Amino acid sequence: MLDIAGITVPPGTRRRHALELLELAEGTKVSLPLDLIAGARPGPRLYLGAAIHGDEVNGVAILYKALAGIDPATLRGSIVCVPVQHPLSFHADHRLPLSQFMKSPLDQAPADAWTCFPGAKDGNLAQIVAATLFDLVCRCNWAVDIHTPTRGGRYVPIAILPHPRLGENHARAEAMAHAMGSGWIMRTDTGFYVADGILCVEATRAGVPSFTFETGEGGRLEEDVIDDGARCIRNIMRWLDMIDGAPEPAARTHVMREFVGLRAQRGGLLVNRRKLGDVVRKGDVLCSIKNIYGDEVETIIAPADAMFVRTTTLSTVSRGERAATLGLL
Repeated sequence: MLDIAGITVPPGTRRRHALELLELAEGTKVSLPLDLIAGARPGPRLYLGAAIHGDEVNGVAILYKALAGIDPATLRGSIVCVPVQHPLSFHADHRLPLSQFMKSPLDQAPADAWTCFPGAKDGNLAQIVAATLFDLVCRCNWAVDIHTPTRGGRYVPIAILPHPRLGENHARAEAMAHAMGSGWIMRTDTGFYVADGILCVEATRAGVPSFTFETGEGGRLEEDVIDDGARCIRNIMRWLDMIDGAPEPAARTHVMREFVGLRAQRGGLLVNRRKLGDVVRKGDVLCSIKNIYGDEVETIIAPADAMFVRTTTLSTVSRGERAATLGLL
C-alpha cells in the first residue's frame, strides 16, 4: 500500500493525483501532478522527479516513457513520480516562474527552488515548492532528480553525485549511479552541484540516496535523449529489484572528479571544434569565436586532459558566457 500526500493507493494499482501547492492572486489553485504506483509485492519506494526548472522538458518525457509499461500487479515496491516539480516554471517555459519573479524580485529571493531544500512551508514560492517536494522525497528510500541544462547547453547523460562527505548514503547513491548505466558519473566535492540546499544533497543527507541526472538540452524534446534516459531509469528499477531483468550496463563508464567551465573572453559567433563526449587533451582546441566580420578573435583551449561533457549550442556568445565545460578525470 502506498500512503502519501493525503491519499492511499491500494497494492497493485496506479493513480494520478493533483496535490494542491499554492494559490495565485486571483484565486487560481496551482497543483503538483503526481503519478503514484503501488506495487502488489513489497519492495523499495523510489522517488522520480523532473522539471523543477520549467524548460527541462526532456525529463518529463523520460519519466512517462520509463513508466509507460509498468504493471502495478508485478511491481515490487512503489513509485512516487513528480513529472513536473515546479508547475509555475513549467507554465513559463523557463527555469524560474517569471511572472512571480518579475512581480517582486526581492521577495522571490531565493528564486530557484532547486537550491532551497529542505525548503520552508511558510517561506516564499521557491521555498514552499522545495518543502512540498522534500516531504515527498523523505517518504521514499531512493530518489533521482532529472535535469537538462537551460537552452543553449547540452550535457552528456551524466549522474552528478552529492557531496562525498555524506558518507554511506553517498556511497549508496554512487552505486545507484553505476547501475543506471549512462556511462558518465561526476564524483566531485566542489561546485554548485554539491552545495548545501541542492535537492540531491539534502535528500542524501536526510537518508534518501539521490543524485542529479543531467542529459540533453533544455527547451526541446529529443527522442534519442528520451529513449536513453528511460533506459537509465528502468536500469535503476531493475537494480532495485522492482521489475524483472538485469540492468543494461554502459560499454564504458567515465568517472570524473571536477567540472571546469570555460568562458568566452571575446564576443562573437561560437564555432565548436570538438564533439560532445570527446576525450580531449591539454592544448586541444575546443571552440573558436569569430567576430561579425569573420575574424577569429579567440580560440578556447583545453587546460587539461578531460572529457567534453557540456557543449554550448548557442550560435553567439558575449564575453563572460560559458563556451564549454570539461570533466576532469
